[in-house]
Amino acid sequence: MKTKGANLRTNITRNLTVVGLVSLLLTSFAVSIIFWFLMSGQLRSDIKTYIGVLAVDCEKMTSYDELDRYSDSSYRITVISPDGVVLYESSKNLRKEKMDDHSDRQEVIDAKNSGVGISSRYSNETGELRYYYAVRLKNGDILRASANIYSMLSMFNSILPAILLIGAAVILICFFLAKRMSEHITKPIENMAKNTEVAIYDELLPLSATIEKQREQIWRKDEELLAENEKIKTITENMEEGLIFLDADGRVIMHNGSAQKIVHTKRNATLDTVELPAAEKESFLDCVKRARGGKNAFCEIAIGDKSFQILTNPVFVNSVQTGVVCLIVDVTHQKSVEKMKQEFTANVSHELKTPLTSISGYAEIIESGIAGTEDVKRFSGRIHKEAKRLVALIGDIIKLSRLEEEASDSSRFTTIDMRELLEECADSLEMNAETNGVTIKVEAQECKIRGEREMIYELAYNLCDNAIRYNKRGGTVRLSAERIDGKVRLTVEDTGIGIPPEHLDRVFERFYRVDKSRSKQTGGTGLGLAIVKHIAERHGAEIDIKSEEGAGTVITVCFDAL
Repeated sequence: MKTKGANLRTNITRNLTVVGLVSLLLTSFAVSIIFWFLMSGQLRSDIKTYIGVLAVDCEKMTSYDELDRYSDSSYRITVISPDGVVLYESSKNLRKEKMDDHSDRQEVIDAKNSGVGISSRYSNETGELRYYYAVRLKNGDILRASANIYSMLSMFNSILPAILLIGAAVILICFFLAKRMSEHITKPIENMAKNTEVAIYDELLPLSATIEKQREQIWRKDEELLAENEKIKTITENMEEGLIFLDADGRVIMHNGSAQKIVHTKRNATLDTVELPAAEKESFLDCVKRARGGKNAFCEIAIGDKSFQILTNPVFVNSVQTGVVCLIVDVTHQKSVEKMKQEFTANVSHELKTPLTSISGYAEIIESGIAGTEDVKRFSGRIHKEAKRLVALIGDIIKLSRLEEEASDSSRFTTIDMRELLEECADSLEMNAETNGVTIKVEAQECKIRGEREMIYELAYNLCDNAIRYNKRGGTVRLSAERIDGKVRLTVEDTGIGIPPEHLDRVFERFYRVDKSRSKQTGGTGLGLAIVKHIAERHGAEIDIKSEEGAGTVITVCFDAL
């Protein structure tokens, strides 16, 4: 996680200012100590000289009261007897009679013993911090002079404002110089952000080289990420399936266009906002809820006439669930195919059962000996007819299954002459047409297509066979092929019974018959047009059907021309 760092320029300015302030304080402290010692030395020298003069005068005095003439001085003068009694006190505020015994004073003790005594302490009488200097007179008395040490402090206090003023000026100068210095130091570093190849300081050259190398690596990685991101975006946006990514809070952090189109998702919103029918929405949200609980889940929902399968999976990073991925798959076609397979299976079973039942029934009658000679012949004919129908049905089922399962293989495509193919088809069905009293006419131009000849023949054969089977006696079937606008149009037209309008959309379905009784009578399997449809799709052809009930039917198949 990226954290905000300290400002280098501010740090340098602050640190240099602090250094200046500390230097000033240390200097002031040192000056104060020196001042104190100098003043103390001067005070000792002055008081020593002063008391020396007093001692000489005292030797000439007849009474210590004559010391009153020195009472105006800044020094306090005291005379003490050897036994500690105060004989004279210059301070008018103190009465010598009430002063306590001074024999225990350090300066008095030292003066009695060595002739001179010096000390400093708080005075019991004045409550002041005083400096004492005492000498022993020739008569044994102690002459002492003292000065208030606060007088030195007051002298120091008198110059303190000047010291503070000078200190403030020094601090401001230090701050200004520190600011200028910090700008001078950091400016080259800031310039490196614009051009890492320029480094004024030699110490920054390794850093500059490292930054430049990392910048190139980041640029390359960024390009790679952008390319990968674009690929992923292109892939997801072109997916038919809907794709949704949810964060740990269940909010949409990414969705593709398909998801938005299907369920109307919104970025940074929860899936509660999706626009679905109430029951389908509940199933969808429950599926997502289970995935948010850490389990894979799926469900199916219906939107309009379409069916969708919802697949949800939890996403884990280092064993911690960070979100959910949701895939929406359109299974409408699969459902339709499954339904068609089910219907096909049911229809196949029914269609196979009908001729087999007939065959079994006739065979049972013959086997029982009930049928006479003529009946046996008639039943055998019916068995043969139903067997042929069964073989045809199985053959058509196999063809249809092969068409559905095998992929189109263009390597098997050859050039097909449509006029030749139609003439061959007409020759093959000529006997069948005569049996049904139908005339076949071929009116084809010289035109060619590419495709699997066997399948195109099957397509034309089935269309022509249907036209004969559902025609009227004395009717006509016309086969034509012509080249129009780069297409080859194959047309099969009959003058038969026609197809009612409500059945036109379903005639290409498997086992669908307009007239079931006629189909059974003519031996149709109900798969001919379904086979035609699959062959056309494999060749990229388009089928069109037009019919008028009682007047005939026209089926057109358009292929790409060569």
